[in-house]
Amino acid sequence: MTKNTAEENKEPEISSRFDVEDIRRIREYNSLRHINMTAAEIVAETRSATAGIVEHLIKSGNVVAVVRA
Repeated sequence: MTKNTAEENKEPEISSRFDVEDIRRIREYNSLRHINMTAAEIVAETRSATAGIVEHLIKSGNVVAVVRA
């Protein structure tokens, strides 16, 4: 079995449960995308995506509040 390259890697489908398997798929997808990025690019992208993830967690009932430092 061969690993997908970042170009071949399709965005993962997220279930309505948003459980540990969904997180695993997202992490695998991101690791392939981040291979050719600098650390600064990865941090900037991660920060920009955080709001959407937090919103999804709150809507799903898995998180009730987020405390930001």
